[in-house]
Amino acid sequence: MSDRQEQTRGIRKLSNMSQVESKKCHCWQIVSAGLALTLTAGNAALANEVDQEFIVDTGSIGKSTHGVVHSDQFLELGVPTANSLRIEGEQSLRMGKLDRAIMVLQRSVEMAPMDMDGRILYAEALEKKLIKQKDKRDPALYNFVVKQWLFVSKNAEFADQGMQGFQHLYKIAGTVPKKFEKEKKFLERVLIREDGTEKVILGKKPTAPNL
Repeated sequence: MSDRQEQTRGIRKLSNMSQVESKKCHCWQIVSAGLALTLTAGNAALANEVDQEFIVDTGSIGKSTHGVVHSDQFLELGVPTANSLRIEGEQSLRMGKLDRAIMVLQRSVEMAPMDMDGRILYAEALEKKLIKQKDKRDPALYNFVVKQWLFVSKNAEFADQGMQGFQHLYKIAGTVPKKFEKEKKFLERVLIREDGTEKVILGKKPTAPNL
């Protein structure tokens, strides 16, 4: 066999090997895409299984009915990521721009409900807003802050985050969930009426169910 024929055979062999590798790569791309879709669907299902009252139902607390956020600046945010919103919210909180911090962190929590860092910053901002209402504190805001810290204490990724949630619960509500006490039962003990008939007293230990 001549040298030219040997070269031709070599080129064809390399070409066939390249096609095989290409097919393998394509198959792996299909498999990877399928796994990504499965994981995305699983995460979405997990988020939907968690009580929505603790996650994305922050619309009412952001409207003028509860006096927490009075701003049309949501339109300025565009479509940023939850992480960038969390960073912006933390910066606003440090600079004392409380309403801006609440607005930005609210959007961050809605986009990433299980991000405990964002949730903790959001709860801290709401708590600061509540504490600043010295003359007449909003009972709806008080209840919402309690729910946020309860969510943190029960769903924290790390022990220090959970402890932080319990500490703030005790600071605001004067108590924490008892051993084996369900969330619903605890909330029945500590939440107050939102019609203005009950005064918000921070750190007051409840003596009987209020709702």
